[in-house]
Amino acid sequence: MPAPSTFGERLQLARKMAGLSYQGLADKLQGLVTKQALHKYEQGTMMPDSEKLIALSHALNVTVNFFFRSLPVKLEGIEFRRQASLPVKEREAIISTIADSMGRYLEVERLMGVEKRFSNPIGKEEVTEPEQADALADEVRRKWKLGVDAIPSVYETLEQNAIKVIECHGSVKFDGLHTRVLGHMVIVVNDEKDVVRKRFTAAHELGHALLNIPEDLDPKVKERICHRFAGSFLFPREQFMDRVGPKRARFMLDELVEWKQSWGISIKAMIMRSLDLGVISPATMKRMLINYNRAGYHKDEPGEYKVAERTVRFEQLVMHGLAQDILSLGQAADFLNMRMGEFRKKYSAVV
Repeated sequence: MPAPSTFGERLQLARKMAGLSYQGLADKLQGLVTKQALHKYEQGTMMPDSEKLIALSHALNVTVNFFFRSLPVKLEGIEFRRQASLPVKEREAIISTIADSMGRYLEVERLMGVEKRFSNPIGKEEVTEPEQADALADEVRRKWKLGVDAIPSVYETLEQNAIKVIECHGSVKFDGLHTRVLGHMVIVVNDEKDVVRKRFTAAHELGHALLNIPEDLDPKVKERICHRFAGSFLFPREQFMDRVGPKRARFMLDELVEWKQSWGISIKAMIMRSLDLGVISPATMKRMLINYNRAGYHKDEPGEYKVAERTVRFEQLVMHGLAQDILSLGQAADFLNMRMGEFRKKYSAVV
């Protein structure tokens, strides 16, 4: 059995993933374990018996094996969007979820012998102005051989280029972040958002990850640069101008909905992109956004992008390992953080 200190760190990770304090977890356990005992478990001075271990796994919604995996990986250079407004417990829950997910991801890659390393496709040109972002987004598309059409799945594109994509739960205040783990680039997106928001967030975080933006640059300018990069990555300048034209006094809702459905970018983002490219004036943008909000589109925007964004590479690696007998049934279930009964039910056609 692993050292108690390993168990303690894994327990702390699970507790933070669940966003629980010692007292909160003790309350979920209904008196079976006190908060003082939980503290001792995490400090490595005491271990739970089998009854308490099973109760902990159910209370924290993890498998028993979760507590006995390797120590969690460390995240480097974490950058939240809207970090200042996130409660500490929510930030800890998100960070802990990423650490656990990446630990499992990298272990599966190691066992499968398919570790992929990220390589930045663009140069080290310093980026200090939003206007620079269009050309750099075009360069990424060119280096990654994406052509000029709409990108069907941003997640799949990132995964094909050795960027790990993870979805995790978060409040409305959390959009996404990027980080590094042992040299691997990781982009994280809130799974509660709609598909066009996920696509834009993933592209925005890609901008943060790829662009050489000075650390001391005004944070608002950094965000504008990455917003501009995301808009250009999703809907390149040349294609945008071909469809929109050089100048506009207004847009018809039907055409905006059509572009949204074709390019997977929100109506609001297209309005802002029109301003960035000089298609509309600031006064026109302001009027359009007032009408946008008045119509309730900030809560429920018309139009739908039909292609779902899903992270698939990790699950595919696990299934491949199972099919090739590199992973056992138990290992596959454990890597997917599923109990055996749940795993058999979901993957019964395979196993």
